[in-house]
Amino acid sequence: MSRKIGLCLLTLVMILSGCMDATPIEEISASLILGLDLDEEDNLLVYMSSPIFSKEAKDKEEVYEVKSYTLRHSREKFDARVIGLTSGSKTQIFLVGKRLLKKKDWFDYLDPFFRDPKNTVTARVVAVDGSVADVIFDKPTDKPRLSLYLTSLIDAAAKRNIVKKTTLQDFHRQMKDKGRTAWITQIKKKKRIELTGSALLAQSGQYKLTITPEENQLLNILEGKQKGDYSITIPVSMESASKGKPYISFSIPDLKVKKKVKFNRHFVYDINVNLQISISEQLFPFDVKKDYAKLEKSIANELENEFNRLIQKIQKAQIDPLGLGLYARAYTYQEWKKVQDDWGKNLAKSKINIHVKTKIKGLGTTNYQ
Repeated sequence: MSRKIGLCLLTLVMILSGCMDATPIEEISASLILGLDLDEEDNLLVYMSSPIFSKEAKDKEEVYEVKSYTLRHSREKFDARVIGLTSGSKTQIFLVGKRLLKKKDWFDYLDPFFRDPKNTVTARVVAVDGSVADVIFDKPTDKPRLSLYLTSLIDAAAKRNIVKKTTLQDFHRQMKDKGRTAWITQIKKKKRIELTGSALLAQSGQYKLTITPEENQLLNILEGKQKGDYSITIPVSMESASKGKPYISFSIPDLKVKKKVKFNRHFVYDINVNLQISISEQLFPFDVKKDYAKLEKSIANELENEFNRLIQKIQKAQIDPLGLGLYARAYTYQEWKKVQDDWGKNLAKSKINIHVKTKIKGLGTTNYQ
């Protein structure tokens, strides 16, 4: 009985001490959005957007820009300007400007987030095609708070597989693994903020190329990602299609991707992609029920062509967002070990064979020809 009383008293003391150490929300400046960029003289610029909890304040968000040597050093400058103590525990979006992305080893600036346990690693890493200032100072009147807007925009697009959602933790894992390279969401400020696809990076973190939302779906398929929705629209080469608009749209309720690798003077990959598809749009006359095998073959051929074009872009850039190096390391370790420090260059020399099979599983709720 006395032991139970002792445990209860200890728990009460811990709760009370926690309450005593708590900081009122009014005294904290939670950086919901952080941004890194370079000015024209390559000086580091750090941006922060945080909510204001004061009832008297007309604006409910404060945004600041400071010139700094490092991300940690910028906190002192922010503390001299913002209301409350700066905190990185609630960061939702981490913006990186294109000018900084083109520099090698910019990833080192993120060190405080992986070293300090008070900082979060769940923030989404986002490349900005242009200046971070154009995005973080944008205050559209028809949208919610920028942090909520960007978070919802990215998460919804990731469910459609048209962008790559990458958290700081994911990004750290990708950057530290020699068997793959990183890819992150990319946005651009035009008349309004838009998702433009995903940015593919080298092992050093340096920007290499941008893939469109359509290419992002293809890359997710090759990766074998089953989560989320796919809505693919492609042209088909068929006699009946020449009489109308030669496009067909379909979803992918199920997919299976198998990758094999061997070494024969260079790495040789065989990627087998098996897709179950459900037709959602058909803009040419064709009786699918009567001759579905011909349509399946035509779709498979077009997908193979698009996959191959994407792979050629990746190899030319000497990057590996698919993580094909992971398979080389697992199944041909002795050969992989020799080239692991320059894997992108060796992947560019590899032979990658893609084989696609499609099976039509649905024609829509109201099917007519």
